[in-house]
Amino acid sequence: MSSRRPGALTAAQEQRPLGSIDAPEHIVSGITTDQRLAALEGLRGYAAFLVFLVHAFGLLALLLFIINLDRYSVWIDRDPIRILLILLSRSHYGVDLFFVLSGLLMADLAVRRWPGVVKFLRRRWLRIYPAYAVSLIAAAVFLWPDRTYSAVDALGNAALLQGIFVLGIREINPPTWSLSFEAVFYLAVPMAASAWAGGRRVPGPIALVTTFVAIVVTAALLPVQGGIQFAYFALFVPGIALGLLDQAARETLARRVPLAVVLLAWAGFTLARKLELISILAPAYYFCSGVACGLLVLKACDTQGLLARAFASPLLRWLGRYSYSFFLVQYVVINRWGGWLGDRMSPSHRTAFAVLFLAGSLAFSLAAARLLYAITERFYFRRR
Repeated sequence: MSSRRPGALTAAQEQRPLGSIDAPEHIVSGITTDQRLAALEGLRGYAAFLVFLVHAFGLLALLLFIINLDRYSVWIDRDPIRILLILLSRSHYGVDLFFVLSGLLMADLAVRRWPGVVKFLRRRWLRIYPAYAVSLIAAAVFLWPDRTYSAVDALGNAALLQGIFVLGIREINPPTWSLSFEAVFYLAVPMAASAWAGGRRVPGPIALVTTFVAIVVTAALLPVQGGIQFAYFALFVPGIALGLLDQAARETLARRVPLAVVLLAWAGFTLARKLELISILAPAYYFCSGVACGLLVLKACDTQGLLARAFASPLLRWLGRYSYSFFLVQYVVINRWGGWLGDRMSPSHRTAFAVLFLAGSLAFSLAAARLLYAITERFYFRRR
């Protein structure tokens, strides 16, 4: 009889590279050496659902109460329904989780499985751009049929520059601003892979913390409106720190961090954002997000832990499989469905309207994501 505990990994398995959380085939085939991937894939599903909450509940609050979301404050309202809708809509940190997860995956790839610059960039393009291009066309056709875009706006969106806010490019599919940050990060990965070749010159904790602080401080000091949002680049750093660890060290560290600490950090950060105690225009937001998101991703690497098992649940893993397509189409679907429903049903019937709006938004977004995945993503995973 084996003396190894159930679910434990052999020494060879513990040194195995992370693999790709882009590859759902690894997830649906069972949870053995892929337990880590299952939890991270489920975490992607959770992050995508948070993005959905932002747009679905934000639009619902607007349709039911004609709220100015930019100026609304929960501290001066007395209507519990309005407050609840706004609190649910303030879930913008789903994108933060995506950045940390990307940092982990790319660092692991750069240190342990580097395929070469050309192959890396080709794979990233095939993974990201086809689905993005189709969603961009869908947004232009179905979301803004009467809007005319300048050549700068069209080319800027085609080149994934719409998220670089200081350029003033109008977004055709608003949630895709984050892909601008992802694209810049991907372009930097080959330089890091070259510097870390063979495990040499891998930065330590002090260097990574210094890098994080330097990015946030530099963004805060930029003399341009909205320059602080360049601090989103700092959120790749906690993921990089985790990706530089081998799997055994990462899981050991995850087990040493108490679950209560992770949950308190996550709850504290998310509540502070919802209750207007921190703003994305303040440097403190990025420090808090880096800690909270980094801990959540780390704890998801504890395959024997309660949190990892929750993220590895079939529902979240299924959503994680289609998370990228879901992220791309949900804004278009939510707004089209909300407009169609609003033309045919009075928002004064608040409960019925809210139920139909939310149920339709989620169901149609999932269906559209499944279709987009089949058209633009499935071939990538089959090639892999």
